[in-house]
Amino acid sequence: MSTSVRVVLGLVATAGLVVGCQPATKESAAGASPSASAATSASAATSVSAAPSPTVDVAANSKQVCATTLAMVKKHYVAMADDAIAAIDKPVSAKEAGAKVRGHYTALLADLRKAAPSAVDPQVRAALETLATGVEKHLAGPKATQVEAPDLDPLLTALDTVCGR
Repeated sequence: MSTSVRVVLGLVATAGLVVGCQPATKESAAGASPSASAATSASAATSVSAAPSPTVDVAANSKQVCATTLAMVKKHYVAMADDAIAAIDKPVSAKEAGAKVRGHYTALLADLRKAAPSAVDPQVRAALETLATGVEKHLAGPKATQVEAPDLDPLLTALDTVCGR
């Protein structure tokens, strides 16, 4: 089996890990509304807090964040597969191929870092942050220019699990 075919098959398998990323049913924080006096006190205070608003629908947020994350991961892995397929017909140097792979992982890292803070559910946020850290470690490692990243498989699986797959 040629290297390009193995790369494409590896990408398809890795992307398959996150294909079903759908959120698990989480309790909505909207049901816990503050009393009128607490709401008045809360509105009078103008402090900035990192805690989510009690009116945030955690399940809806998780569903949206998981869907967005799935789309971004698929986008980057599909782009790597497209590059590998294109290299079958029009070979590129190992340096150029490596630069493309590194670019896709770098863009994935940036997308994950941007998406993580939008997750209200701490488990979803932690899974995104852990995956981002894993991509960052992969980029710092000796195989940063290789498509195959078995070190990321458990992290992608963990994200799938948190997202309800």
